[in-house]
Amino acid sequence: MPEVKKIESINGKQLNEFESLEIVPDVFFESGAHIRSAIIADNGRLFFGNENREFYSIDIAARQMLWKYTTDDAVQTQAAAADNKIIFNAGNSLYILDSATGKELHKVTYPSQKSARVSSAAFAFNDSYTAVSNGTAYFPALDGTIVGVDINTGDIVWTFLSEYPGYITSGINILSEKLYYVDNSGSLCCVDIKTNQMVFRTQINDNIFAPIYINDEKIYAAGRSCKIFCIDAKNGEVIWSSFSHDPTTWFSGGSVSIGDTLYTCTSDEYALVGFNKNNGDFVSFYPTITNAYTQPVLHGENVIVAATDVYSRNVSHIMEFDTTKHRELWHIRLSDCVLSSPVIYQDTLYFGSDSGKIYRVELK
Repeated sequence: MPEVKKIESINGKQLNEFESLEIVPDVFFESGAHIRSAIIADNGRLFFGNENREFYSIDIAARQMLWKYTTDDAVQTQAAAADNKIIFNAGNSLYILDSATGKELHKVTYPSQKSARVSSAAFAFNDSYTAVSNGTAYFPALDGTIVGVDINTGDIVWTFLSEYPGYITSGINILSEKLYYVDNSGSLCCVDIKTNQMVFRTQINDNIFAPIYINDEKIYAAGRSCKIFCIDAKNGEVIWSSFSHDPTTWFSGGSVSIGDTLYTCTSDEYALVGFNKNNGDFVSFYPTITNAYTQPVLHGENVIVAATDVYSRNVSHIMEFDTTKHRELWHIRLSDCVLSSPVIYQDTLYFGSDSGKIYRVELK
């Protein structure tokens, strides 16, 4: 294994002291309730939900709310935009709204026996998210049944009940008409949408609370086991699995990749960690000061991370790392809790918080 680049200091200076710009973000919008959902941007608008059972559309240029829709459950998921519609799940329901007006086109509630997911206000986990493919939205009901809904008619057109029923917190991913998720037994599952048959179940013995990541027909999944797995999306074979630098850590925020390096967030290790995508070697380590629970965001060949103290919930750190020069470019220290995955739109970063605020940072 090559020597690990533990990027904590350069020339005797701590990374967070080395030519790093201290930034104070603008308050872009206030919703009045915890924002735990991921934010998405589409056609000049931001879309997100909050813990007060509200879903918003915000005009970015005008900084004004275009519409607000009331749901039956707290919205902790990530919406999808397709065919002039906004589609998201909350609890046992899938919501399909007109993206321009917020008009409810369809609300589909699956009769699950469960009414509460593992996620709650006491934890940092986001709800499992919906995937849309070929006019069908797929979302996990709270009993683990995956439900396919025609986004034009609102009809349930497809269902798949897991062999091991229970909550799914990995989200749903789709590649080449195959549906991927991690079930309640800790197995990475692949289901053929056309035949409604399980293609493979690869046991990884892990609880996955971060989105799985698919890149170059490989699946990267990691959670509480201290390991990250690279799995062949075609046959389910484990290509490699790798421990983090700290054997007690929890991979908590999902992954992104740049070239041959996979970057993933950790909670206990307080870091953005880099692995070689080809063999799983541990190659880099960028400290985030506190628990990195959100999905990292790519900005060119840089990575932006939002981390928060999940115990006190009153301090967060948002920072951008230059992965080529191995340095921190800028840093936000915020007296707020950030458990909402950020988004970049037209070179501006947006992220939500437990104070109900959406913050904005113009990226140079």
